[in-house]
Amino acid sequence: MFNPFEAILIITQFIVLLTFHEWGHAKSADMLGDATARHQGRMSLNPAVHIDLIGTILLPLLGTLFGSTFFGWAKPVPVNPFNLKNPRKDMMLIAAAGPFMNIVLTFAILGIARFSELVFDFPQSGSQLHAEIARQWRRMGLISVFLAAFNMLPIYPLDGFSVVRGLLPAGAARQWENLSPYGMPILMCLIFLPGLLRIPNFIFGFLAEVSYATFYLIEKIVGLR
Repeated sequence: MFNPFEAILIITQFIVLLTFHEWGHAKSADMLGDATARHQGRMSLNPAVHIDLIGTILLPLLGTLFGSTFFGWAKPVPVNPFNLKNPRKDMMLIAAAGPFMNIVLTFAILGIARFSELVFDFPQSGSQLHAEIARQWRRMGLISVFLAAFNMLPIYPLDGFSVVRGLLPAGAARQWENLSPYGMPILMCLIFLPGLLRIPNFIFGFLAEVSYATFYLIEKIVGLR
């Protein structure tokens, strides 16, 4: 079982990352002509406007404390497709903006970690505090990459569903949209069923492989490897 302080740190990191993720959706929608999120106060980096009590705090906290599946969400950003010039294409771009923001954040987080190493000479200092700071930066970067990878799954209501819809021809996109009612049950089964049946979660295993590979690549780019 995690200690409570560690759990609070993870949830705080999660909230910050979700805030930027949702801001990415809101900002891109505004840039593409839909000001709905801005008018509702959602184009903000204030975490309070994006927090869903159950999805952003309670479920992730329970998962962290008890070592069960870590799962959560923020309030969805409102988008009115009728305000967009090319609704299908623009909705795809708005959906992709959230995961893209997480990748940008990972570069920023690991860049800060690298800068800290250079300025404070963390690797040579041997300080336990310095090692812990570096660990926290890296973990936050890894969570950010995983958020991007998870949200790109082509399952409603995740961002990947809208991205795939935007890439398909109009007729196929309409057929794809018909799958949306089944998305949430499928997603819940993928997340929780393997744990209940005590079988490997191959989807999360695949996402972990993709996330670690991306994370290590970004580490190498910023000079941490």
